[in-house]
Amino acid sequence: MEQTVIKDDAIKFCSILPELFSDDFDRKTLWERIGNAIYSSVRKCGGDYESFINYVLEYIKADPGKVASCKRLNSFLSGISVKPKEWKDEFLNVFSKKHHIVLVYARDVWELNKKKGGAE
Repeated sequence: MEQTVIKDDAIKFCSILPELFSDDFDRKTLWERIGNAIYSSVRKCGGDYESFINYVLEYIKADPGKVASCKRLNSFLSGISVKPKEWKDEFLNVFSKKHHIVLVYARDVWELNKKKGGAE
């Protein structure tokens, strides 16, 4: 298992979240709230990556319509669903042990996508 690839996928997932972040929240709290969502969700999910993702989306109050139509999220979920259990466990482990680092890189990816017109 390549840990760098798993970490890159964790970063990719987090870079999608600003697109789904609720308008009910102040955008100034975007990364703080996403960080808290990850921290809370990884502890609450019981090792189930789908529960983890769902808890994160709930925490940021993602609109179900936006979630359902988000092509980047759909592509991400399709890719992760075929990964072996060991990979999924390590994916959650990255968030458990390195969530601050993942956020730093995810914000950079999000900023880059924003400049390209691919994100909010």
